[in-house]
Amino acid sequence: MNKGQFSFGRLSAAVTALVLSAGAAGQADSGAAAEGGQALEEILVTAQRRAESLQDVPISIAAVTADDLRTYRFRDPAELAEQVANLTAQPSAGAGIPIFGLRGVSMTDWSLNQASPIAAYVDEVYKGNPAFLAVPIFDLERIEVLRGPQGTLWGKNTTGGAVNFISKKPVFENEAYITAGVGNFSRYEAEAAVNVALSETLAVRLAGTYAEADGWYENVTPGVDDAFSVDEQGLRLSVLWQAQENLEVILRASTGKSEPVTFANKFIEEAQPTYFGAYSLFNAFGGTPLGDPTHAGLDWFEHSSDSDEKRLLETDSLSATINWQLSERFTLTSISAWDSGEIYSPDNSDAVVNQTIIANYTSDADQVTQELRLTSNLDGPFNFVTGLYYAGDELDTQNRIGLFMDIDFNLDGAVDAADCTDPTSIAFGLPPSDAGAATEALFNSLGFSLGDFATLGCFAANSFEQERTSYAAFFDGSYDLTESLKLRFGVRYTDDETELRGFNAHFATGDGTPFIPTINDGSFDPLAAAPDRAFSDTEVTGRIGLDYTLASGALLYASFSQGYRAGSFNAQAYYAPGELNAVDPEYLDSWEVGFKSSLWDNRLRLNGSAFYYQYENQQFLDFDAATQIQTLTNVDESTIVGLELELAAQLTPALYLQFGLGMLDAEIDEGVLNGMDISGSQSPMAPDLNFNASLDWTLYEGEAGALSLNLNGTYQDETIYFIGRGAADDYSLLNARLSYTARDAKWRASLWTRNLTDEEYNTSFYNGLVDVGVVAGFVGPPRTYGAELSYSF
Repeated sequence: MNKGQFSFGRLSAAVTALVLSAGAAGQADSGAAAEGGQALEEILVTAQRRAESLQDVPISIAAVTADDLRTYRFRDPAELAEQVANLTAQPSAGAGIPIFGLRGVSMTDWSLNQASPIAAYVDEVYKGNPAFLAVPIFDLERIEVLRGPQGTLWGKNTTGGAVNFISKKPVFENEAYITAGVGNFSRYEAEAAVNVALSETLAVRLAGTYAEADGWYENVTPGVDDAFSVDEQGLRLSVLWQAQENLEVILRASTGKSEPVTFANKFIEEAQPTYFGAYSLFNAFGGTPLGDPTHAGLDWFEHSSDSDEKRLLETDSLSATINWQLSERFTLTSISAWDSGEIYSPDNSDAVVNQTIIANYTSDADQVTQELRLTSNLDGPFNFVTGLYYAGDELDTQNRIGLFMDIDFNLDGAVDAADCTDPTSIAFGLPPSDAGAATEALFNSLGFSLGDFATLGCFAANSFEQERTSYAAFFDGSYDLTESLKLRFGVRYTDDETELRGFNAHFATGDGTPFIPTINDGSFDPLAAAPDRAFSDTEVTGRIGLDYTLASGALLYASFSQGYRAGSFNAQAYYAPGELNAVDPEYLDSWEVGFKSSLWDNRLRLNGSAFYYQYENQQFLDFDAATQIQTLTNVDESTIVGLELELAAQLTPALYLQFGLGMLDAEIDEGVLNGMDISGSQSPMAPDLNFNASLDWTLYEGEAGALSLNLNGTYQDETIYFIGRGAADDYSLLNARLSYTARDAKWRASLWTRNLTDEEYNTSFYNGLVDVGVVAGFVGPPRTYGAELSYSF
């Protein structure tokens, strides 16, 4: 798709015509629905920091309800992309650490110090590091996905949008439920919650989840566990204290832990990696018993790794939300939170028995946030939300990458530290060991040098501490120009400061002994640190818009809004001082039009939006495959044009349909990566077309209960994940769930399956090392199925 095919002007006209005709149809159809019709339930959202009906909010929002979460069996945040138009996700940082793309806005550097352009929140608390988001999906009220830049109301200024996980709040009645299930791959899972009203002013809710399963990506190496296993648990305690009629306090404490066997890649297409022929060469000299890595002959869901290390994602959180109704006109809200998290992520991206790549990423992080806001409820035409915001986080990170760690480079009969030191010493003009000197003489006679393999057999390691603080003041208001026409406006001032301390990078031998300094201010000490450095970014962003309510109740809106994402230091600096750079902030200007309508006696809900983005300074990780040098850089300009259409319809009392459509034309207008002009390239994680659908059908309903079937599916067009490095093919997924619910709704038994057709597809794709034959990607899960039983009391 090109810009000639996708005209924003024609699209806006089409959207306007559609909603006007829909509004007229809504008036004509009023009272004419078939007998026995059932109205759709109202969905309340807090996208504008106050509870409002989804249909009254002039923003493109996808709300995934608690019933949806159960029906779709979402367990990982990345799975949201299956049922949210124009949301994409990839697991390149591992399960539980979603790399989101929203409306073509995404990130290509998922280092543990990065802040995503799509911010994640839990109960309105910003989660500024992936270490703070372990196991969030249990006992939730809903998940809200806010499309577009968040440059006024939300805690962290972002360019792409926000995802808010909203847990169930304690209530003043006693209730409980428990759900237990089993599935293939030896899956066992349970979720439970109990709510107790201790008094008329105090209620407590305790919820927990547990799941374990064997890996579905089969490892054919004997004695090594399969990849992508499941091992997670979470617990959340919520306390509601209604201190006074006008004063509400909610305390939440949660913990989550995920420790599965880590991910693995797949060599795909006909290419199989050669990795410079190093294994074949040293096999001929007796330096390794292994040949060049390969997945040849393996099935789609098979790999041959030597590693079954476990990833660790662990989170502890505390928060206090205080809502104080100062009067009938004003409410003061305070949200205070503390988060602590830990990540250990072993990278098994080579997915072969050869130790071509051994990479480990570790981070410990702590965060404190505080928001104070005042919300009005005035009788007149003017209302507002205004406040102050602070977020501060600290992280301590250690990373290392080792290449070809199982080759005896100096041919001394052992794989040890000398296989790192000998080639590197020769390359730097230093004396090698006796074995290294003999091997160098042999290789010289054949026309090459042992020094050609310098730094192979070594670990490239770095470590640093990072501290970030963000201060903001915001105002968001509305003014009723007429009974039907409303003006929206907002502004936010943000001050972001980032400090990097104690950065060190060096080469280490296979046993971890530091060997040669690479980034440490020129010291000969491999553990010496580079000078501390810092930068700050300040920005004013805002929005302005109009929304108009038709006589039918349909809402039309148009807006201009801005988003900003602060700069960052490069955590992928290993080899040269020039890698230790900071990237400039990125900016996004958005023009958007949309409509929201309820038709057919509120049995049909049809919402749509169209948008035009000017995206400047998008942050990219720039990777030179020949030298392994990685730097952060800004791509100058991009243009993104797109739309969403979302429909929900109660077709009959027994038949309910949901549908979502997303279309994008995301293109780089001006930019350079790896010394190449990428103008005209498609943006990453921005498929031209994506859609989803879900059908609920009550097959039988009697005195004992009801039998219902849900079919849901998704389609994603061909997708680029790294510019200039190939695209993953399009794919479709189909899921199903059959449930029997007792008449009193206390018992429910279900059978479910995901990826019913056992589709073979990629959730990420990379051919950036085609010069050594590497065409690799993540494969999506195969068919899974199971049963579950729920009881409420």
